Amino acid sequence: MNMTRTALTCLGWLASSLLAPCAMAQTQTTDLPNAMLGWRGVELYGSHNHLSNGYGSWRETGVRGIYETGQHQIAGEVASMNRFNQSGNYVGVGDTVVLDTDWYASLAVGAGDGATYLPRYRVDGFLHRKLLPAKNLVTSLGLGHYKAPDGYRNDNISLGATLYFEQPWVVQAEIKHTQSKPGEISSNQYFVAATWGHHKQTQITGRYGWGEEGYQSLGSLGSIARFSSHQSTLTLQHWIGTNWGVKASAENYKNPYYRREGIWLALFKDLP
Repeated sequence: MNMTRTALTCLGWLASSLLAPCAMAQTQTTDLPNAMLGWRGVELYGSHNHLSNGYGSWRETGVRGIYETGQHQIAGEVASMNRFNQSGNYVGVGDTVVLDTDWYASLAVGAGDGATYLPRYRVDGFLHRKLLPAKNLVTSLGLGHYKAPDGYRNDNISLGATLYFEQPWVVQAEIKHTQSKPGEISSNQYFVAATWGHHKQTQITGRYGWGEEGYQSLGSLGSIARFSSHQSTLTLQHWIGTNWGVKASAENYKNPYYRREGIWLALFKDLP
C-alpha cells in the first residue's frame, strides 16, 4: 500500500468538501507534494439534485485543479450553481503542506458572490498526524469559520481519523461541533465512510452522515435552524486510461423540511 498516495486522496476529498459546500466527490490526488511538479490534476463536473416540498431543483457545474510546488499542494475550484431558484458563483483555494514525515497541515478559504446559500467567506484549517508503527492511522484536528451574507456565523471544531488497511480498504470517521450565531445554537455532526478499491483502477466509497444543523439558508425563502439531518452518498471512481477517468455519485439527504436526491458526474485527468 502506498500510504502517501492514499492519504492525499482522502485529504483531497476533505479539502473539496471544504471548498464547495455539499460537494459529493472530489479531485483525485496522487502523492504528497514533491519539488516543482507543477500541475497534478484537473476535473470538470456537473450535478443535479431534486428537492421535495416545492423547493425546486439544484444545478451546478465547476472545474477543480491541483498544482504542486515545493512542499505545497494547492487546490482550486470555481463553481456556478442554482439552488432554491437563486443563481450563485463560488471560488475556493486550499493549500496542503508537508511539515515532516509525521505531520502535514491544510488551509482552505472560499467565498461566494452574494447568493444567500453560499458563504460571504469561509476559512478552514486542519492539522494531520500519522500514527502507529506503519503510519497507517491519520488523526486530524480542524477549526473552521463560516460567515453567511445574511449575518449568520458558524464556528466549528472537528476531530477525525482515517485508518488505512492493506488495500483495498480505507475507513474514516469524524465528529464536528458547531456554534452558530445569533442564537448561540450548538450542534454536533458525525460521519463514517469506507473506500474499497485500487488507485488507477476502480474505487467505491460509501459515506453516511448524521446529526444536527444549527443553520441553513434557503435562498430567497429564508432560513431554517435547529434541526436534524441525514445524508448518504455512494461514489464510484473508475480509471478508463492510465491518467484519466470518470466519477459518479448518488446522494440522498433528508431533514424535517425537505428531502434531496441527486447525481454528480465528473471527468478527471491526472497530469504528470
